[in-house]
Amino acid sequence: MRWILSSVLAIVWMCPALAASAAFYAGVVRLTVVGEAAPFDTVVFYPTHEREVPWQAGPFTVEATRNAPIVAENRLPVVLISHGRGGGPLSHRGLAIALARAGFIAVLPTHVGDASGYPRAPSQAQILIDRPRQAEGALNAVLTDPRFSASADAGRIGMIGYSAGGYTALILAGAKPDFASASAYCANHDDPGSCPRPASGNGTAGAQGKAAVSNELVSWQPPVDRRLKALVLMDPLAMMFEAPGLSAVRIPTMLYRPQDDSYLGSARNSLAVASGLPTPPATHIVPGNHFVFIDPCPASVAVSAALICEDAPGIDRVEIHRQIDQEVVNFLRANL
Repeated sequence: MRWILSSVLAIVWMCPALAASAAFYAGVVRLTVVGEAAPFDTVVFYPTHEREVPWQAGPFTVEATRNAPIVAENRLPVVLISHGRGGGPLSHRGLAIALARAGFIAVLPTHVGDASGYPRAPSQAQILIDRPRQAEGALNAVLTDPRFSASADAGRIGMIGYSAGGYTALILAGAKPDFASASAYCANHDDPGSCPRPASGNGTAGAQGKAAVSNELVSWQPPVDRRLKALVLMDPLAMMFEAPGLSAVRIPTMLYRPQDDSYLGSARNSLAVASGLPTPPATHIVPGNHFVFIDPCPASVAVSAALICEDAPGIDRVEIHRQIDQEVVNFLRANL
């Protein structure tokens, strides 16, 4: 009986037509990771044979069973998901659940200092430095956790980054930032999507700042995680990367950008990545604006977060996410 199950799982794993269908149910746990600056929560979604029992996390319904046992039939690929500025792990719970149902372990760190519900870091420089550290810390914590170490395949690791999470993913994939160029741009452009105003003068310049880069960033050596084998970038914050700095990113990449780039200008961000990578990424243009990549908002959240939650007439965020989930699963299946 076991060999029959293994054969079925192998067919599902290899067949693109079945890749987006649910081979498993989704389980979920929350880990506390010891970070260099402070501990932070990481949410992990993973495949299980236990039926899903939805639960509420504040305003969000999470359709995954808490603390369910992970499947043990085969080694599972691992995918880091890095949220955007002011977001959190549950901003992308739908995608993480889709990945878990398809046989992936999805690791979603909380970027403390740049996350909803937490005090903002004292400088933009601190955020830029902490984000990759937090992502790598979360990945290492999952790979060594007794609940996952026997199931996680450290040879098949990918990463998904949305907005500032795209910056995070590119850093770990080997991209070299040019913070001086980014700071000079922000000093002369009122571009709130690309140039958040720092909480203090210690960081890359905001729209009203000076074209200066903090000593922290000048001396920082960004980490590179050679374990990453594939990237998915969703309207990435990438204005600190120019073509020479992207030349070291040589893993398969899929890029999403919205039709409406009024919040995060595509010329300095997604289009710069598309033209700067050594191998052009598979690119998808999605109806809507920058925030369409965040999960559909519960009604209680939509009332107070119109910028993030409201879409233009004719934009069906639920259907857009259904298509993205399928495309991402298929891409990662093919490249991990």
